[in-house]
Amino acid sequence: MEPYVEPRQRTARPAVLGGLAVVLVLVLGAGARLAHTTTIPNVGLPASNSKTLDVSAYDAQVGVTKQYLLDLASLNYRAAYQRLAPSVRQGLSEAQFTADRKQEGVLGQPVVWADDETSSRAEYALGRADGGNETRRHRFFLKNEGGQWWIGQEMPLASDLPVAPSLSAAMNRFVQQRAGKIWTGTIELLRQEAFEGGQLLLFSYIEPDPAGILTAERIATLNYYTDASDGWHFEGGGTTGLPAGMSVADAAMGFTAFGSDQQYTAYYGVIENTNAVSLAFEEPNGARHSQSLKGQRTVLFVNERNPFEPLPFRQPFKSLAVKDVYGNNLRTNPTVGASAG
Repeated sequence: MEPYVEPRQRTARPAVLGGLAVVLVLVLGAGARLAHTTTIPNVGLPASNSKTLDVSAYDAQVGVTKQYLLDLASLNYRAAYQRLAPSVRQGLSEAQFTADRKQEGVLGQPVVWADDETSSRAEYALGRADGGNETRRHRFFLKNEGGQWWIGQEMPLASDLPVAPSLSAAMNRFVQQRAGKIWTGTIELLRQEAFEGGQLLLFSYIEPDPAGILTAERIATLNYYTDASDGWHFEGGGTTGLPAGMSVADAAMGFTAFGSDQQYTAYYGVIENTNAVSLAFEEPNGARHSQSLKGQRTVLFVNERNPFEPLPFRQPFKSLAVKDVYGNNLRTNPTVGASAG
């Protein structure tokens, strides 16, 4: 279903986030900081974990990719070469393959998942020959020759998102870049708000390689898009910062920054337990927020960034607590200390 899109407007100050004015005040002076907005009431779609994904049909493709990378990680270049498709080996000698891989560096342990019927993806650390290191997220094109899957070609993933003709296409292209084609079927739009001439989309999908855990997890991300003559442009948010991990929490919270030069910050969340009635959290800079969750399935706090404060991507919450009507603490993700007041 195509998400609702606000008509294109060229007014100097469009309606902001569901008609509530977001007051962004910069107080000059030593130690001053921007005033924070209240949360925006949820008028979007209900949160849901209804979409699942069975990836067992791709076990063979994932298996050959994983074993190929494990061979490289253990410096068994001969075994890795033998996992290349016969048609590839015809034009590449084992000696040349070995020399090329040694020149690239040494691989760490890979994480591998399915992309589509004829490709897979992997993320791995690479220790380069020059002493540096990098984390790679690559796509592997596979070949089925003689009834068996082989490695065809390894390609780095594009870092930039292409312009999209619609917001539905924009969400699909984001997930396809991050995770792969088959994972786009798990997208669920949770909320949409007009903001500064663009659109904020809060949506979830199953991420095959989430940070910090070893299994696939449904996460929610907040993306910002602006409309231009050639289509919708991604202008930040996404997995920059802390996505909201939804698999083991009654309330999953995330943090990101978006806009030109990351002008705006956003704390956002998905309320998965309808018994949750209150939310309280504190930012690293001491700013505190509290919000009733009655009738809310998502929350969103947006603020113009203070350019003199570093963005708290690594640890955006100093404290976080969600309670039920009896005052009991419910599970949150991330798990941090309860607010002091």
